[in-house]
Amino acid sequence: MKVTPVSKLLCELRITVMLFRRLARAALPLLLLLVLVTGCSLLDGGGSSASSHKIDQEEDVISSNGGVISNLDKLDSFMERGSGSQRVVHYTIEGDPVFTELRYEGGRLELSYDTTEDAFGSREVKTYSCNELVRTEEKHQLKYSLKGCEGAMGDGDLLTVSFDLGSQDKFEFILKYGFNLRNEINTVNQNLVKDMLNGTVIEISDYGLPVEDRQSIYRKLVLSNYLGEKQLSTSCNLKPYESYDLTVLINSAERHYAWSECDTGRDGKTMTEAADYIIGLVESGDTFLQLPAATGGVK
Repeated sequence: MKVTPVSKLLCELRITVMLFRRLARAALPLLLLLVLVTGCSLLDGGGSSASSHKIDQEEDVISSNGGVISNLDKLDSFMERGSGSQRVVHYTIEGDPVFTELRYEGGRLELSYDTTEDAFGSREVKTYSCNELVRTEEKHQLKYSLKGCEGAMGDGDLLTVSFDLGSQDKFEFILKYGFNLRNEINTVNQNLVKDMLNGTVIEISDYGLPVEDRQSIYRKLVLSNYLGEKQLSTSCNLKPYESYDLTVLINSAERHYAWSECDTGRDGKTMTEAADYIIGLVESGDTFLQLPAATGGVK
């Protein structure tokens, strides 16, 4: 039978459609593999990608197990600004991250609560709206609480920082400071050493810090995230220069830090502030004030 031009065109069209279907079936596994590898969400209209869960060690407020909280100052700055956004990352007992994104919009606080990486959670993203985030310090803890929240979220605490010294089995420290580290505050051996700046020192034995001072120092160290990893430097281009050497014994753990006054990095400034706080408490106490004034000079 003779094939007309129209019949021939329809025949070619059927062949083209069949080939396209076969190619589509063959490419589907590759497409699905690409989705899995890249983390793209093609089915839900473009949800959170894996890259959005990359934790920023410098900018995210990170609450780990054991009471270690990094970058708490970022949350304070966010509240003071009253604008922009800030992410808080909580780690579960199993070590899975839960993300809370905070953002000021239209005078309210919008929250995105993401549990998609929590293996034992609901594995979903929920959004809420609250009136404000309130910072409240009580005797032994600091709370960041959400107020005036709508929906199932309700009011509650976003973050709690505990610094109750009474809950610790052991807390002692040794702080050496000054030129050539000749000053020392030692609660382990209960002694106090003052550099007279003339090549000699005065030492007091049986020195004890008041309980309220020990609590205050512990609070300062916790808020300085003393258990976190610190990038510190002992080098200095000044002559002479002051140095710091701090050892903290907490329960069965021991942490050691050493840095100089020239360390102006973020961690250096934080640790210097904490050390100066301890020194200020001790040197304003009656025991230290009874010591004679230094008679030498700095060389």
